[in-house]
Amino acid sequence: MPTPFSTFVVKVASRCNLNCDYCYMYNLEDRTYRNQPAVLTDEVARNAASRIAEHAVAHDLGAVHFIMHGGEPLLAGKRRIARIATTVREVLAADDVQVRFSMQSNGMLIDDEWIELLADQGIRIGVSVDGPREVHDRHRRDHFGRGSFDRVVGAIDRLKSHPRGPEIFSNVLAVVDTDIDPEALLDFWDEIDVVGFDLSLPHANHLHPPPAPIEAYRDWLIAFFDGWFDRNRPNRHVRFFENMMRMMFGCQISTDNIGGKPVDVLVIETDGSLEPTDAFKCCFDGVTKLGANLATTALDELSANPLIEAFQKGSSGLCDTCQACEARDICGGGYMPHRFGADNSFNHPSVYCGALKPLVRHMHARIVESLPAQMQGMAA
Repeated sequence: MPTPFSTFVVKVASRCNLNCDYCYMYNLEDRTYRNQPAVLTDEVARNAASRIAEHAVAHDLGAVHFIMHGGEPLLAGKRRIARIATTVREVLAADDVQVRFSMQSNGMLIDDEWIELLADQGIRIGVSVDGPREVHDRHRRDHFGRGSFDRVVGAIDRLKSHPRGPEIFSNVLAVVDTDIDPEALLDFWDEIDVVGFDLSLPHANHLHPPPAPIEAYRDWLIAFFDGWFDRNRPNRHVRFFENMMRMMFGCQISTDNIGGKPVDVLVIETDGSLEPTDAFKCCFDGVTKLGANLATTALDELSANPLIEAFQKGSSGLCDTCQACEARDICGGGYMPHRFGADNSFNHPSVYCGALKPLVRHMHARIVESLPAQMQGMAA
């Protein structure tokens, strides 16, 4: 039976005020953003809410996650964001479906009024920051080539110091750059003093490889894990690591990029198009275009699409190499877009396999050795 969608990444804006060099939306293989409306209209927002409610009721889902995304979602404007949240909440409430709101932002536009509005609407926000100035500004520049570090760190400080900031903010996201020393990034994390510091590998695949050798990602991830694990601070969370650790202890949890459980994520574009996750845009131009739209397509119909079907299979759809791997149930084969190969199929291990498999082995060994002696044999 197809996995019902419960996480909806909704493009409230399809343009961005930064031009990050690794961006999967604008600077990799896909160019379809040029044909998307700049913002989500009220009509599309209501259609999205209606389709989500219809799907949730059909599958007895008591709650869904509505992620406002972009481009840069704050470019949609304060009044539009408030209207979208109000519409979605009201439509879903009519069918007794609860909704959790969040958004991922580059932080460039955050001010006190935004913080008040997001808190009023119950919208949690994460901010993207790649590390100290020299690393962040190498990648995250505006359209004039100017770095964004000062404004982004200023936004983080504002979110921390505002009386309502803690209601909506606790997490930042960094794209891994192997040129920065992992200890330096951990020190930067201490400096900005945010609870969550999640990691994302640069989106890449076998046809379009990542910017550094795979061995560099292996060594970097292991070193960052060791630094985080050894510091052992209960108020410092890395979801990328923690989800793998949970699965090592038998918890049935995963995200679309790690873990291999059936995927429940669907993207809704500004024109109402229905698509799989944006990371597929690292594969080839137009890969996410399914020919489906909110106006004409019920969400249950998407399960018949081959790409959606493959994405939803999780680890059961992995290639033979991954199926035979001892790390399969922890890394889940990695992110499906990262498995794309020269034969135009996803029937390959992740391009990051040479980093993920050693990381899983290393994490398992570190966890076992940290247990009391009487438990180590049970966990080995």
